[in-house]
Amino acid sequence: MENADQRKKYTDQENKEEEQEDDETLKKRISSHPLYQQLVEAHLECLEVGGLEKINRNQRIDEKQPINKSSLGMFSQSDLDLFMEAYCLALGKLKEAIEEPQQESMDFIDNMHSQLKELTKTTHPTPAEPASTTRSSGD
Repeated sequence: MENADQRKKYTDQENKEEEQEDDETLKKRISSHPLYQQLVEAHLECLEVGGLEKINRNQRIDEKQPINKSSLGMFSQSDLDLFMEAYCLALGKLKEAIEEPQQESMDFIDNMHSQLKELTKTTHPTPAEPASTTRSSGD
């Protein structure tokens, strides 16, 4: 019984280590992908549009890691390419979806501001223009 428990613990530990290695390999493949920088940029743009403008732009990854072609990951290269392209497109659509209501709100505020400006122009005469209470010289 004790041997079975020890084997199970050992197998569980091996599985965890293999999963961690697979995760690390996948992370390396993603971060070395040609679309990775575009993906990071699209993600940061979504965060900025969403109001998180205090993002440290220095956190961007400017140096691309060399592609380790000897490591095999969970995705074939074509699957990874499709995933990266789809993710970049999805982030672009998300940015547009976030921007649209913000732009509508800004347009509404600008319109209200213009209307208020027009209302204050017509109801309050400027000091250079006397009120219409002056009498004509013929009366």
